[in-house]
Amino acid sequence: MKKLASQPHRKLTHNWSMAEYDKSPERTSAATTLKTEQIQIRRSPKYFPFLLTGGILGLIIAFALNASIAPEARSAAPILGYLVAFSVAIGAGLGVVAAIILDRIGASRSKTLEATKLEG
Repeated sequence: MKKLASQPHRKLTHNWSMAEYDKSPERTSAATTLKTEQIQIRRSPKYFPFLLTGGILGLIIAFALNASIAPEARSAAPILGYLVAFSVAIGAGLGVVAAIILDRIGASRSKTLEATKLEG
């Protein structure tokens, strides 16, 4: 089988000739107009993954702190529950603060470009 390298590869979804394609309703509708707008492109973090990661790190720190307490220094109070509650809350809060800082950095590095929009 002979391969034709000079012709571009096209995927045909319909078996139309060019004359039939030009008569399609999409092509013969009202004239299209071009509208140029200024758009801002920037990267922005998703807050939930930062919140979740901070909470999980807080949970790990709570278990590590609980394991570091000597058994004779423990009281009857459920110290692990308090450690988990406070550590997860602090870790989640720090995760959101990190996301906000990254969002501000991304906003300062944003780019303004022109985009052309087809209307009609």
